[in-house]
Amino acid sequence: MAAATIGGWIASAGIAKLVDRVSSYAGDQYEYQRDDTKEKLRRLENSLWKIQAVVHKAESLQTRNASMERWLGSIKDAAYDAENVLDLFDYRVLEAKAEDRCKLMVSSLDSPTVGSSSSFTSKTSITTASNTTSSSSRAKRSVRVLRRFLFFDEDLNELIDIVDRFDNIASEVLIFLELVKPWDRKSEESIQWRRTTSMVGTTKFFGRIQEKEDLENLIRETNNKSREPYTVISIVGIAGIGKTALMQRVYSDFCAIGHFDFMAWIHVSENFDVDRITKEIAQSPKCHKLKRRRGGTNKISWHGTIPTDCSSISGLDKLQQGLKDKLNGKKILVVLDDVWNEMNSQWENLCKPLQFVSKGSKVVLTTRSQKVANISGATENIYLNGLKDVDYFGHFLQCAFGNESPSDFPLLVYIGQLLAKKLAGSPLAAKTIGGILKLKLHEDHWRAVLGSRLWHIKQMEDDIIPALGLSYKHLPDHLKQCFLYFALFPKNYPLQGDVLIQMWRAQGYIQNETQYEDARSCIEDLIQLSFIKKAANLDDHYVAHDLLHDFAEWASNGEHFRIEDDFDVSIPENVRHLYVNASNIFKVFTSFTESKLKKNLRSLIICKHGTDSVEGIPPSNFNKALEETLCLHELRSLRVLVLHHPDGILPDSVENLVHLRYLDISESRIFTSVPTSLFKLYHLQGLGLQIHYKDKIKVGLQKYMCRLTQLRYLKAPMKLVSGIEQIGKLTFLHELEEYHLKSDCRHSIGELKELNELRGKLTIKNLENVRCGKESAEAKLIRKQNLMKLSLNWNHVQWVDSNNIEHESVFEGLQPSYNLRDLHVANYMGTKSPTWLTKQYLPSIQTIDLVSCYQWKTLPPFGSLPFLRILKIRRFKTVEKIDAGFYGDDVVAFPSLEEISFEHMKRWKEWSGIESNRCIFPCLRNISIKHCEQLKGPLPLPESLRGINIAISDWLSATITNANKKKETTELEKSFNVQLFLDRFGLLFGCLPSSGLASIEVLELSSYHLVSFNKEQEKWLEKLSSVKEIRFIDCAKLTSLPSNLDHLKSLHSLHIEKCQELKSFPQSGLPTSVMKLRVIRCNNNLTQLCSQINIGDAIVIPQDTK
Repeated sequence: MAAATIGGWIASAGIAKLVDRVSSYAGDQYEYQRDDTKEKLRRLENSLWKIQAVVHKAESLQTRNASMERWLGSIKDAAYDAENVLDLFDYRVLEAKAEDRCKLMVSSLDSPTVGSSSSFTSKTSITTASNTTSSSSRAKRSVRVLRRFLFFDEDLNELIDIVDRFDNIASEVLIFLELVKPWDRKSEESIQWRRTTSMVGTTKFFGRIQEKEDLENLIRETNNKSREPYTVISIVGIAGIGKTALMQRVYSDFCAIGHFDFMAWIHVSENFDVDRITKEIAQSPKCHKLKRRRGGTNKISWHGTIPTDCSSISGLDKLQQGLKDKLNGKKILVVLDDVWNEMNSQWENLCKPLQFVSKGSKVVLTTRSQKVANISGATENIYLNGLKDVDYFGHFLQCAFGNESPSDFPLLVYIGQLLAKKLAGSPLAAKTIGGILKLKLHEDHWRAVLGSRLWHIKQMEDDIIPALGLSYKHLPDHLKQCFLYFALFPKNYPLQGDVLIQMWRAQGYIQNETQYEDARSCIEDLIQLSFIKKAANLDDHYVAHDLLHDFAEWASNGEHFRIEDDFDVSIPENVRHLYVNASNIFKVFTSFTESKLKKNLRSLIICKHGTDSVEGIPPSNFNKALEETLCLHELRSLRVLVLHHPDGILPDSVENLVHLRYLDISESRIFTSVPTSLFKLYHLQGLGLQIHYKDKIKVGLQKYMCRLTQLRYLKAPMKLVSGIEQIGKLTFLHELEEYHLKSDCRHSIGELKELNELRGKLTIKNLENVRCGKESAEAKLIRKQNLMKLSLNWNHVQWVDSNNIEHESVFEGLQPSYNLRDLHVANYMGTKSPTWLTKQYLPSIQTIDLVSCYQWKTLPPFGSLPFLRILKIRRFKTVEKIDAGFYGDDVVAFPSLEEISFEHMKRWKEWSGIESNRCIFPCLRNISIKHCEQLKGPLPLPESLRGINIAISDWLSATITNANKKKETTELEKSFNVQLFLDRFGLLFGCLPSSGLASIEVLELSSYHLVSFNKEQEKWLEKLSSVKEIRFIDCAKLTSLPSNLDHLKSLHSLHIEKCQELKSFPQSGLPTSVMKLRVIRCNNNLTQLCSQINIGDAIVIPQDTK
């Protein structure tokens, strides 16, 4: 049963949501209301159930015409009006909570005046709830009582009026529906225009050379590693992009050469009937090799007639047995065209007989959905985008001119070029438009088509818009509305993921109860189903595919409307979502006088689209347009308001937008005024304030933001958000990057207690304001299971004056959730670790960064953390020894560690290893030891090294430049080597056992003091039997290279940079194995010598080169 929709609104779903909401309110009222009020609520419920039944009947008839559209529009208007009434009622509840009227209302429950809806105004006394009542029960009871007080009689009367409208509409449409005969649903087989075969068309095939080659290679290859004897390949792309046409040509080629023992082409379509598909595979004819006809033409011959041995078989079991026998041991190619199936069990059932084919067999499916491809188990995917410009225009001309010669119509060819650019490379769109153009090869006709929107052009069932509509029809109801919202924005307008979710949630497309991950899955589903794609060069931004954006504009039926460039069209009466280029704001709103337009508007986006779009708007006029021209206070149904580049003043009338869920104010000039009415938008769930502001504005925002208790999304400058007072009231908040503690109660750590929806990263600063472990435990970090990164920061305090026990208890109370991935700790003054810094409590931790913890003496057993990848320890002043306790008790210590670094450990003297029967650092790639003056070797490096990269520096500061480090990382990823960064030579010679020197592959030296190499150092270098690259960088005093450099027979690359005193190469020369030489900004004598060395890959950059 297809849903009845208008502008993406699903009638049955919309009414069902309304029924549930009214039923919920009614249930809360029965206990407290008068008899006449109860009767009104019962009537309201019963009427809505009746309307819902009528909607279901209308949808079952599958009838759509102008009358049905008008009826759906009327019922949608009534449903939205009812939603507004209920929404206003919820607003009053939130308002009462924000103004602390809750206790007063709840206390009046036992008042003798409780029979009247106005009893809340009488004098009452505040009573205390029973001590035996749980807090959650009291909270639920409070909400019910609040609803009783705040659901006024006029609310019920207005809802009854709306129900009367519903009843009148339903009565009219019932008569209409009785006259309409149920639609005779055509079977899948009877819809002839959608069926495909393997036969190639007679028209020329343009482009797809690379895609065709890639697909043929995939089909030809045999995957010997696969468990299954067959491989599944998918061709994925939007409707009309050429998936079937490409496969037809590939199929024909393979049929011609006889590569497979058996081939079958099945058009699957929406009904994934395993019985039918199995029978059609079994009945497929066998293709012989291509034969050459006389005259040079080719002919494909078929083996006999279509077999009939399976035609009379019934029952899937017998069909599959027969197909198994037929395919047993054969190499097959089966093409399943136009697949929609998303049921894994159906796919598995179909593939059972294919277990008996031979290796190298292939199943190729074409689909519009990546999700379908994933369910089918496709191991290879061919993604089709639009044809390239040259190929596409050739195809377009073929569709538009047919047998006529384009060269005879040069002006039409020019117009055709302009048209083709609008069609996003879609072959089917070219066929649609070309078919219209071909009717009249006249300039006026072609220019009329050029000036028309794609969806305004009359189309047949097999044209582009109906084809895209079929994809849309298969979307779940909530995704239909989510997708159509893209029609509000210009083509290729990138929408950030979280912003998109907030807008969808504001419109009710995603329910408030929906978890964040489920909301994000709506974006992923639309990507998988090929409706939207990731925006180029922008992380987490999305756009609709070009032609699907056109379709969305058509399907929205005028409800999503955009005003761009020169405004010369009237705004549709049924518009509910309006986008305006900021430069058109006055042109638009001087004509924006229709009361219905203002009453129904649910989205208003005023965007700065382009760099110069607001140059003509002088200061204060933007606000004037909102307040006077637009009459912002009249837009009472508004859910989304986006203001790009306002002049820094919000009008007071913003408080009238009581239904507003999402407000975004971006790119503002200096924000000078925030009306207190902003903090009366109690329904607000998303707030973007990417603004410049004055200090007095920040103080006001931080003081009153806590009144917006429904906020989930808050994107504002970090300095503003981190200091919000009483932030604990924002219990739905999803993101809080930083929170700054103060000594007063409004910024205490206890404010974090109820913020259990926080996700991503949280940094807590000024922890010195927390007095004890009991107080820090009030944050309840352990409950914040979606928090992935946690940073704990104390302000720097002289460690000699700090209270260690106090710090330790505070740290202990900050235990995070077991889901934590990254932990950063700075300036902690305790001497020991918290008990929760172990695998028992942090099993998922991947990164630990500890800095300036001056009194921390003994490191915990980090080696037992199973997924720890990065460990950084810096400025630990009291650590003297790292011993066996560091590794934990497991057989493999640090099983996932890839990078470990120690810096500024001034008292660290010893780093011991572990027992020989245990393994350490099996995944290690990078070791960095800097400014650890007292540390002596050897270091506990892993025994089996595939190679080590060593960088040595005796500079006092970090000497590995970002460029060098990036280069080394790239090489590291290719060779899987270990990098060892050391900051002095003494440690180098003592840290590695002689047996390990042979595995070193890259050596980098950077030293201010190094003048030359002594005999001991040269002997050490000779042991580097596997070294491939040596770099001398910033060795300012180096006068000579090692004399035995020619002994390093494996050396492939020599890099010398900024070594001004180095004037010559060793007398014995360079190893003959050196194939690459780099001499950069060195002494001119050395650069001149390079010309005398016969090395093919040599680059010399003189000293004076900038």
